[in-house]
Amino acid sequence: MKKHSLAEFFKSKSFYVLLGVGALAIIAITVVSLNQPSGNSGKQNLADLNEPNTNVADNGSLGATDIPDNTTPSDTAKNEPGSSTGGTKEAQVTPSNPGSTGKDLEGADVTDDPNYKNAEAEKQASEKTNQTADTGKSKQEETAKAADDTKEVMTADSLYFDTAKGLNWPINGDVLLNYSPDRVIYFKTLEQFRCNPALVIQAKVGAEVANAATGIITSITKEDETGVTVKVNVGSGYSLVYGQLEDNLKVKVGDMVQKGELLGKVAKPTMYYSLEGGNLYFMVEKDKETIDPMSLLKK
Repeated sequence: MKKHSLAEFFKSKSFYVLLGVGALAIIAITVVSLNQPSGNSGKQNLADLNEPNTNVADNGSLGATDIPDNTTPSDTAKNEPGSSTGGTKEAQVTPSNPGSTGKDLEGADVTDDPNYKNAEAEKQASEKTNQTADTGKSKQEETAKAADDTKEVMTADSLYFDTAKGLNWPINGDVLLNYSPDRVIYFKTLEQFRCNPALVIQAKVGAEVANAATGIITSITKEDETGVTVKVNVGSGYSLVYGQLEDNLKVKVGDMVQKGELLGKVAKPTMYYSLEGGNLYFMVEKDKETIDPMSLLKK
């Protein structure tokens, strides 16, 4: 009877329930024993509630653990208090604002950190570049403003020609044909005698022609006799006329040209002066009447 009862018990649901409960108990005991910290580590992970916790920041959150002076930003892994697994936590040293205080978010000094030094050098270089750019921009603005002021001051009406200072020679060379408005002189190429309202100054083809007095370019024309011809108003009723110039001038109508400024170069002579050779045609007008340039040219 007892043997029969035991066999019935093994076949019943109660047996399997007890068997499962026993297996679960064995597994739970095994897990607890494996996770139980050893003696020393357990002591290290226990926090004494009677002592102040130096790792707790003023706001109640965990702060960075103490880091030796020779520790790099990527070093450090300390046991977290209260951790059951003894896990590690990295303490990163990153400057919160390089160049301002030299400290990281937790207040640690990071002035010796390579990242801090690189950031500081980049900041200083950027500031220097910005200062240089600002200085260059200011100078350009001042130059442009000065140029505008000069244009406003130097107009056709405000120009003044000082006869005492006279004219500079526009080019170095001998006079081939003198100014002669009333008496005729001989022109080799034309083989005739005629009046001459200007100076014809000997010059090599390609020689530079300088402006004889400060003024404004009022016209640029191309004449049969004088070729490319430039007229400059120098003020006080005086105008200067330059002929026999190349097409590629350095100036245009409306330009303000200073005394001694390059106007252009001597071109090949026109057919009116082929035998005279390369030359500059230079005429001076006063109130639209020609006058002798030699009376104003300074030696």
